[in-house]
Amino acid sequence: MYSLSDYGSMIADEVRMRAYVAALERSVTPGCTVLDIGTGTAMHALLACQMGAGHVYAVEPNDAIQVGRELAAANGFADRITFVQDVSSRLSLPQRADVVVADLRGVLPLFGRHIETIADTRRRLLAPSGTLIPVKDTMLAAVVEAGAVYERKVECWTIHARGLNLAAARRRETNWWWKERFTPDQLLTAPRHWATIDYTVTECPDARGELTWVAERAGTAHGLALWFDTELVPGIGFSNAPGAPKVIYGQAYFPFTEAVPIAQGDVVHATVEARFLGGEYLWFWDTVILAQGDKRRVKANFRQGAFHSLVLSPDTLRRRADRHIPVLDEEGRIDRVILSHIDGGTSVGEIARLVQREFPHRFLRWEEALGRVGEWSVRYGESPVVAAPAGP
Repeated sequence: MYSLSDYGSMIADEVRMRAYVAALERSVTPGCTVLDIGTGTAMHALLACQMGAGHVYAVEPNDAIQVGRELAAANGFADRITFVQDVSSRLSLPQRADVVVADLRGVLPLFGRHIETIADTRRRLLAPSGTLIPVKDTMLAAVVEAGAVYERKVECWTIHARGLNLAAARRRETNWWWKERFTPDQLLTAPRHWATIDYTVTECPDARGELTWVAERAGTAHGLALWFDTELVPGIGFSNAPGAPKVIYGQAYFPFTEAVPIAQGDVVHATVEARFLGGEYLWFWDTVILAQGDKRRVKANFRQGAFHSLVLSPDTLRRRADRHIPVLDEEGRIDRVILSHIDGGTSVGEIARLVQREFPHRFLRWEEALGRVGEWSVRYGESPVVAAPAGP
């Protein structure tokens, strides 16, 4: 979950905010209905009201939504914004929205449930002729020289090994990605298009693309840099590319298994894939580097990705095996009691007393049980259908 400081950083990002303000100005018409998904502290919702929206539905699971409520009241918009503390997939509206605005990305648009959330919203909550912000994200990639980053994150397991074999940790580090910021002079190749998300039609959250580059200069290849260019509405957007005005997102860095010396004219082939599994993305990138494009002169052949970075003990693997017969431990039995009584007829306090009576050694105080039940009530308690705003 984001902190209040995180939301402050988002509104302080002038590049991002100028683009979203311009997109809202283009899209919001007097009296229209706006849906702000991931509203946070409600900046987009407040701006929509300022621009003349008739009513705004502001949706956010984070408790930061309370700050949004206070800001709406302070700006005279409390009667025009309906706040819903929940995820949009559980939301029902009295009428479809004319405008949907969202920024649910991470460093890349392939983040969490971003894609499936936008697709669900488009199908159920956006009017047929409504405006979706953003409309499209295009992801690009280049081969990058990043010696300092590589030493800090990868080679540290060799440089600072103190005579020990730390290869297992190093191997995992090279099979995951992280956020970095690169400059144009760190790119060994020109950018190439990897994948495009057209939010007006996209349904599948996965992405896969093949790329080929020719090195434009000599250097050392340490991995791939990925970023995105967004089109919020036609003609309005921004980029988090190296060299573009700085935005909060940064770039995604996918390290190579080993640093590879590159000569001008060497050819790099890569297949990059993102698979959405279990609520998160697993990334895979296979790379072949050929001296001057000659298939007989292979400088590197790497197969990397999430499966090689997993840190799973034998006991964890055993419990996940298809033939394993699990038995609930005490924590599971507590949760089973709680969930069985979230039935629309029993209060949180009553469930807490039931749990305390059944597990007295686990909950010495009723307040402890109340906190545990409250967590499940927030997570799985049904959200009400949002009522239509009152008329004038």
